[in-house]
Amino acid sequence: MPLKGMDLGIAALLSLVFVGPAEGAEGKLKGIAFGDYYFVVAGADRNENGFKFRRIYLTYDLKWNERWSGRVRYEANDAGFGGEDKMRPFVKHGYLRYGANGQKVYMGLFGTPTWNVSERIWGYRSIAKTIMDMRKIGSSADLGVGYKGKLDGAGRVNVQLMFGNGSGQRPETDNGKKVYNLIHLKPTDVVEATVYVDWEGKPEGRDRITFAGLLGASVESFRFGIEGFIRNNRKAQSGGDVQLRGLSAFGNVNLKPRVDVFGRLDFFDPNRDTEQDEEYMIIGGINVAPAGNIHIMPNVVATIKRSSDADTEVIPRMTVCYMF
Repeated sequence: MPLKGMDLGIAALLSLVFVGPAEGAEGKLKGIAFGDYYFVVAGADRNENGFKFRRIYLTYDLKWNERWSGRVRYEANDAGFGGEDKMRPFVKHGYLRYGANGQKVYMGLFGTPTWNVSERIWGYRSIAKTIMDMRKIGSSADLGVGYKGKLDGAGRVNVQLMFGNGSGQRPETDNGKKVYNLIHLKPTDVVEATVYVDWEGKPEGRDRITFAGLLGASVESFRFGIEGFIRNNRKAQSGGDVQLRGLSAFGNVNLKPRVDVFGRLDFFDPNRDTEQDEEYMIIGGINVAPAGNIHIMPNVVATIKRSSDADTEVIPRMTVCYMF
């Protein structure tokens, strides 16, 4: 049977691994996978349960020399309870990067600056997306050009800039583009903060603008962060503007070697002008690492909606994450 579509892309990636990279280049294959057994004990979907792979990454990094490098990453997701489609991979990243003297230029499909710092401080993408990712306030990757660099020699002041389609991994659908800006401050080795803004041009004046900020602290046995955002969608509903708001506080504590406790509390308001539509999410769990790249994490996720006719959802899960 002839190869086509994504099968052809996977075949090309594997050929690089087994045949080897081009002359003068170094290649490295790596991956990560995480999934759960979950059981909905309360909520509208009560008694729903199952085993689910929530994410699988397969990444191939290529380095030509000290300045030129690139990446191709494929991602696959479970279709979810009741879904009929199989897990199908798609291109998550595909970019060329030039770097020198602490400055990097990206070309292609690469990670946006929207939540890459907050996701690192949260540290538990295998448990849940960051609040901006979860609430679809942007995309984790976009197709365009970008810059990351240090504004001082010590890396205390850093900047990330990007100009892209604004459509993530999907094809462009209009002539508008998206501009991303992030300032990342590290005044000490313990404390860091970010100030973020993006603007996306949309047809018929339906522009979108997002403001966000993060404050984080990390020491040897403790990590904490608080992140907030405001997103304004112009002419979103019946010609009116809609403002979305969110706030997330998270942290983890190392109890003993290979054992951490983590927790998170989110507040989300999908429309500032609508009453009783706010949501709260609580996450708590334990991370046990029997080996360096294997994590077993019993956890509970509870979602509370302010609306009186909405049920509180409680989902205990046994999450496993492994890297290779």
